[in-house]
Amino acid sequence: MTAKQDLIPAVSWNGVEAILMGMANTPDKRLMVGHLVEGTRKQAPFLTPEGVMTELFYLATALLDQDFNPSFTGTNSSGASSSSSA
Repeated sequence: MTAKQDLIPAVSWNGVEAILMGMANTPDKRLMVGHLVEGTRKQAPFLTPEGVMTELFYLATALLDQDFNPSFTGTNSSGASSSSSA
């Protein structure tokens, strides 16, 4: 049995989104947060708890990366690149 002090506190998906929103330091990063959390939430049933945490850490790392500056200006609403091929 796992000792209570060995567990991390429970957090809701809304809580995760709020935490990540606080890490997003640009408007475009803030636009991404909800989509990224929703995608992770949908995949969570298929991942181990450690896998979910890993995904969340990846999101946090991307949001804190000062060199990562996504831009949604000039893109179409589907998010598909005009240079991509199927």
